[in-house]
Amino acid sequence: MVWRVRRYFDVRSGEGRRVLFSFLYVAVVAASFLLARPIRNALFLQQYGAYALVYVYASVPIILSLFVPIYARIAARVGSRTMAVATLVFFSSNVVLFWYAFRFHAGAIAVRGSMAWYLPGAFYVWVNCFGVIAPVQAWSFANLLFDTRQARRLFGLIAVGASLGSIGAGLLARVLVRPIGGTVNMLLVLAGLILSAAVIVAIAYMQLHVGGPARRTRVPRHPLGDSLRRITGSTYLRFMAAMVFLAAITTQWITFQLNLAASQRIADADTLVRFFGTFNFALGAVSFVLQLALVGPALRRFGLGVTILVLPVALATGSFTMVLVPAALWTVLLTSSLDQGLRFSLDKATYELLYLPLPPAQRAQIKATIDIVVSRVADAVAAVLLGLATEGFLVFHGLRFGVRGTAALNLGFLVAWIAVATRLRAEYVRTIQSSIHRHRIASEHAPDVPLDRSAASMLAQKLVSEDPSDVRYALDWLDAQGMMGLDRQVRQLLSHHEADIRRRALTKLSAARDTSISRRAMEMLRDPDLGVRTEALLYVTREMRVDPVRQLEELGDVEDFSIRAGMAAFLASPGPSQNLDAARVLLEAMTRSADDDGVRDRLQAARVLSLVPGVFTDLLVLLIEDDDETVALQAIQATSVVMRDEVVDALLAALSRPGLAGDAAERLARYGNAIVPRLARSLHDEQTAVTIRREVPQVLVRIGTPVALEVLIEGLLQSDVTLRQRVIASLNKLHDVHPEVHIDGQLVELVLAAEIAGHYRSYQVLAPLREHLKDDDPGLEGFRRSMDQELERIFRLMGLLIPGPGLHDAYAGVRSGNPTVRENALEYLDNVLKPDLRRLVLPLIDSHVTIEERIVIANQLVGAPLETAEQAITTLLASEDSWLRACGAYAVGALRLHNLEPDLQKLADTPDAAIRETVQVALHRLSGEPDTTQAPIGVGMESGVG
Repeated sequence: MVWRVRRYFDVRSGEGRRVLFSFLYVAVVAASFLLARPIRNALFLQQYGAYALVYVYASVPIILSLFVPIYARIAARVGSRTMAVATLVFFSSNVVLFWYAFRFHAGAIAVRGSMAWYLPGAFYVWVNCFGVIAPVQAWSFANLLFDTRQARRLFGLIAVGASLGSIGAGLLARVLVRPIGGTVNMLLVLAGLILSAAVIVAIAYMQLHVGGPARRTRVPRHPLGDSLRRITGSTYLRFMAAMVFLAAITTQWITFQLNLAASQRIADADTLVRFFGTFNFALGAVSFVLQLALVGPALRRFGLGVTILVLPVALATGSFTMVLVPAALWTVLLTSSLDQGLRFSLDKATYELLYLPLPPAQRAQIKATIDIVVSRVADAVAAVLLGLATEGFLVFHGLRFGVRGTAALNLGFLVAWIAVATRLRAEYVRTIQSSIHRHRIASEHAPDVPLDRSAASMLAQKLVSEDPSDVRYALDWLDAQGMMGLDRQVRQLLSHHEADIRRRALTKLSAARDTSISRRAMEMLRDPDLGVRTEALLYVTREMRVDPVRQLEELGDVEDFSIRAGMAAFLASPGPSQNLDAARVLLEAMTRSADDDGVRDRLQAARVLSLVPGVFTDLLVLLIEDDDETVALQAIQATSVVMRDEVVDALLAALSRPGLAGDAAERLARYGNAIVPRLARSLHDEQTAVTIRREVPQVLVRIGTPVALEVLIEGLLQSDVTLRQRVIASLNKLHDVHPEVHIDGQLVELVLAAEIAGHYRSYQVLAPLREHLKDDDPGLEGFRRSMDQELERIFRLMGLLIPGPGLHDAYAGVRSGNPTVRENALEYLDNVLKPDLRRLVLPLIDSHVTIEERIVIANQLVGAPLETAEQAITTLLASEDSWLRACGAYAVGALRLHNLEPDLQKLADTPDAAIRETVQVALHRLSGEPDTTQAPIGVGMESGVG
């Protein structure tokens, strides 16, 4: 604990200076207010008695309603920095004036009805106004210095300053009241304390880069109205205002109960000052110890959701005790102790956290409105209700309730406070999640729309360009990307002066089954270019069912492959001329063609087969297996929803070919639930090629049914890391579509625990590697990418346990370069994760936790720390993850670890090409031979998917 305090107050660091100044500012302001309170109470109670308090309670909101608008306008003109110092100097001078009035007009004060007789009441109102404005300024200063996560970590420590202030104020009130000459002269001590706060904040603003307006700004026309509209328009802010309203009522009544009990037993002003001073000192000492041991750890461990309920539950317990034992002074002291001890420590630190999710530009104005306006309106309402419950208010007679009656009524307000605080906690989490969700949506979608539009616009311009090279460039793009909505521009190319452009345009429109160009295609049968005439014949034969023999007689020269394709299409097409046997002869010859026109023959055969789905499946399988990907792709597109085992097998095999995987998956998905059992067998069959199994999850996602989701759930325990990554990612996507499907939470938690342990193990591996490899070394960079994959899987698995987009938003948030978004994401996770999971996951993503600290946690959690590079690399080589084995093989060569050469040799014949190539590079390095080959670090790595 001592080490942590030293670290936080280390003035050599920027954070240490910010903590120190915030701590001192809060401590001195708290000491000033807690010294003013016993002086205020003693002077007021001696003059008027406890039951007159209701009138000053009601007066404070009136005074503040006049002061706050003036304060806001001046602050907007001169800046918050200047205003903070000026306000404290103003308050200090006020105290000096009060001292002068009390000191030299003591006789007039005793005369009932004179102007001076109201001086103790005026001072009471002044102290309450000071107690509202000065702490708001102090905590607003702290809010400007720290983000959400820093505040959660440090506000508990800063709040210790309030306890130290309470101790200091109690000592001053108890020890100095008689030596200094009585209660009135204590006002000079108070003035000095407030002035010292002004000095502290002035020095802080000079040394720290504090946000917020430092110069004159445009004054809002209706700042209070703007803030009230924001509060009423936000569920979160409405609950905040309601909680502040109820808290102000209950704490005011508890303060009244203490003043009433003290005034009934003590009459002398100096003795009252000593009593309240002793009470503050004892309370401050206990609070100080509790804060150091409790507040910070409570906020870090339990979070705002628990700490926000501590004060109202404690006060409800104390009030219930007063109802049971109303005559005992100790019950009043107990409740007041709980109020002051928790309100200025744990509750204050928790309450300030509630403002951090708000936009910084609105935070100060909304905070001032809630803390000053709403709270003081509540004081007025509480004063009226308290007067009616006790001795009356103005012309109304009261119910003459004592301690027991007011405590019983207060219990009702406390129950309402607990209910509002419970709901506010949920709204706090929702507000944070909403902010990081907006960031994710903006980062994911904002750049995409202008990019797509600009690409389409660029291609449209090139398609109509007079430069044929521009047109060909655009057609190359469309070959890879599809038509992109540029059909009209492509149709215009049918009249282009370059023959190859006319032919390519007709080919693309034919593949898109565009029937609007039929008339133009007939005209192109007489095109001067043989290639164009051939493509036109294929089009009219397939799309218009024209007899190719009759057309051939009219056309004359046509290329051989076109004749065969046209005849096959004509004979295979449904109708009176259909002759499937003859069509088979032609198609089989085309399918097995291997001469110079072989690729074109096989390509046209695949196109013809699309006209007769489910007929020539044996030929279709051969074409799907064709070595030429263009032919295979056309054959895949020729498959239909008529399911044949041999076609399904061919499509599954095509999943292993990167250029065909997407189209094969799309075609397999068209079979729907009927093919799911076959996909499940492939997913779990260890004998099936892993390249095929890795593509099965994307097929299941495209099928998108609850049955497909259940297969993915069963596939969570895959040993292949890449396959497991894809299963988890697919499961995330599909569960969003079908949240009604039950997922075995225990199974997910089992896989999650393994992933977290594996990630910590990676930090153990990273420790010795960092000592021997440079940060930009490809092997180390590759290993870090693997660790990023592990973290992504952890988040995806947590997303299965916590429904909704929150975990996806949080993952995007923790990876954001924006510190505020990143800290809000961490705060969200801190509130939604279970305690055990939170303690394991947050250190892995909290930027305040260093890599060295994570390695220490890993050694404690996983055990078996790795002390040498050889141990770390041996661990990588033994991994089930092929990517990590490749990283290990690379490191063997990079570090020239000859003793690990036998382990490398074992990997030389592995089926994985990336590992084999990396092993060869490493062996070359070990042998000392010059080698310029780059190890394929980076090949095959999964990227983060949405």
